[in-house]
Amino acid sequence: MKVQDYRSINRMLGDVSGKNKSGDVYVDNLHSPYIQFSDRFTIHGTSITEPEFGDIKDFVQTVIKFLPEAVEGTSLLPEPRPKRETGKLFFVRPMMFGPYQFLYVFSVDMLYLGGAKSEEIKRPGSQNMTPTIVTDRLYFQVKVIPIKTLKEEGENVLDFEAKRFQGGEFRVESERDENKPIRKFSEIFDEIDFSDTESKIREELGITTDIWKLGRIYSPIGIDYLSLSLRFLNPSLPKTIYQFKKFYQILENTNQTIPEETLKSFHEYLSSFEVERTVSKSGNILWKVNQNLTDNG
Repeated sequence: MKVQDYRSINRMLGDVSGKNKSGDVYVDNLHSPYIQFSDRFTIHGTSITEPEFGDIKDFVQTVIKFLPEAVEGTSLLPEPRPKRETGKLFFVRPMMFGPYQFLYVFSVDMLYLGGAKSEEIKRPGSQNMTPTIVTDRLYFQVKVIPIKTLKEEGENVLDFEAKRFQGGEFRVESERDENKPIRKFSEIFDEIDFSDTESKIREELGITTDIWKLGRIYSPIGIDYLSLSLRFLNPSLPKTIYQFKKFYQILENTNQTIPEETLKSFHEYLSSFEVERTVSKSGNILWKVNQNLTDNG
């Protein structure tokens, strides 16, 4: 996008307020979360390699209409991060907790990833163009990462450098087998098996299937931007912050001892999710995610 283009969109985002439209959150068989609404809307076809500004603006307006809580007060990055994620839009907002700086990252996919009936395809895709689809869902991801530096222009965030996960160790003050040594992660990032590393991190933090019902279907913690990240399944900035502030210390420094109260809060949050296995209209497995909250989160 040109400078004036993303500036104009960020001015729109600065005026966003309101509540999200009601919708159900699912994780599909490709482990991608989406929210499904009762209303339908159109995702216009656009260039696969470089979406047109008009198409981006139309899509942002759809996101604002359905998920204002996800993008209120954020900045749209001028290009995807990582850059290979063409077709996705990345909305970010810095946050400070004590001396530590974090970045809220909400990404949403302009490409329709689910199966579609013939009557829902208003214009077929071509070699370089995505189809125009009438749909009821938005694919999204919500992550929070620790950051080292920000590149800003006024109130607009242009880019960022994440605080790299250097390996280190998780030292958790909780019940554990003292005969089991604390694992250390010192793999070179270029050669790392992220899924295996995420599995080890979950184990080290005591995230069992009793606590996190989604298991390996969608990890609540992992490696993104070469940094340790926490991942959320609620497309809402205020609700993400409300929960994250209870256990942000997990991302502070993996060489520090994680306070028992912090780990307890994280486990309580993860345990608030219930999962119902179901099937999509095309016959693929889906997991419907419900969160049982007892407070304002």
